Amino acid sequence: MLIQHSRALAYSILALFGSWLAISPASACCPSGGVGEPVPSNGLGQTNPPSTDLAPNSPWQVYQFERDGIRYLQINDSAGVVRTAVGRIEDTFWVLPIGSDADHVVVDGTTAPAGTPTTVYLGPDVEVVVYEDGIRQRWWIRRPTSTY
Repeated sequence: MLIQHSRALAYSILALFGSWLAISPASACCPSGGVGEPVPSNGLGQTNPPSTDLAPNSPWQVYQFERDGIRYLQINDSAGVVRTAVGRIEDTFWVLPIGSDADHVVVDGTTAPAGTPTTVYLGPDVEVVVYEDGIRQRWWIRRPTSTY
């Protein structure tokens, strides 16, 4: 009987320790397993979100967020105005109803917008391209590719 209680106590301790590891800062930190900067889970839609600008040498600002396994990208202009945002789970992208350009965004699997393309951000799993036609900017947010 004492052995059964000892085993139950040991399993309870292991379960408690395992749940502590699951919520530890390293596991919640970074997409590369605890290496790099944390990906914020809040701030989407803000002018100056608590996220690192992924395109610091561009006239555009690109911010990344993650919550509940869903990645989000937000694009701001140089004045900090939110232009658009998208959500992504693996290869599926969708446009969020955020920003002044939300109606001018296409995502993976669609035809490129008209205009001259400029890559704003190119990461390992997402590419942000702005197309300018002299009137407005249109966005193509997709998996990286070498052709436009």
